[in-house]
This record gives sequence, C-alpha cells and structure tokens, in this order.
Amino acid sequence: GTEDIPVEEFFELPIDNLRRENVLRSNEVITKITVPEPLPGTRSIYLKFREKESLDFAISSVAAVIQLQGARVKSARIVLGGVAPIPWRVQVAEAELEGRSLNSTTINKAAAAAVADASPMTQNAYKIQLTKNLVRRALETLAKG
Repeated sequence: GTEDIPVEEFFELPIDNLRRENVLRSNEVITKITVPEPLPGTRSIYLKFREKESLDFAISSVAAVIQLQGARVKSARIVLGGVAPIPWRVQVAEAELEGRSLNSTTINKAAAAAVADASPMTQNAYKIQLTKNLVRRALETLAKG
C-alpha cells in the first residue's frame, strides 16, 4: 500500500544508537515527494556554512519559510541542519516571528531562540554562534524581499 507521511513526521531521532533516522520500514521506499504551492506572500531561503568550498556537507545550515500578510509574519518555519542527527525544526524561533513585523528586534529574538536550548558537545560549541548568525542572515535576507 501507499501512505502519505507529512515531513514533520518522517524524521525521528535515533534510539539506542540505531542508525535509523526516519519512519521507513526496511521494505519501504519513497516514491514521491509532494511540495505544496507557496501561498501568496511566501518567501523562502536556504543557507549553509561549509568549512571549505570543496566540501558539500554543511557544518550548519538553515532553511526558512515565512508567509507575510502585509508587514507582519503570518506563519514561519525554520529548520536547522548540521546541529542534530535529523533536520531540527525550531518552533520557539518561529513563535518569535509569527504575528510580528520582520524587523531587526524580531529577527534577533528569533535567532537567539533558535539556539537557546542548544547543548553542544565539547568539540562543536562554536556551532551555536555560527548557527545563530546563519538564522539572522537568512531572516534579514527574507526581510529585504
């Protein structure tokens, strides 16, 4: 049979050091990905930081989508990459944006919220500031249109 799985339900943190990071069973494959058409007022961006241009994988990345209604953010989705075993949605940062104007104060609060609960390992504490800056830069770019 076929089943539709929302992307928010597809990824899951590995348990007991198992490498499985999604809900697919061993005999299942992805056959189609459906991306809804953006609603009016939608802006999106993806930024990644790499140590060297020759490397494909990101040390840290951010994907952000906002829907503006007039000057205010109607809805927001912010997902971080390179900070957890799976893409990491930061709903606390989204909440800092929704219903507010996309100005420097709001952007700074959202960027801070995106990393507020981060608990880095000793070797990668630098990623917190790096990721915060990436979120800020992404939102500043979206604010400019």
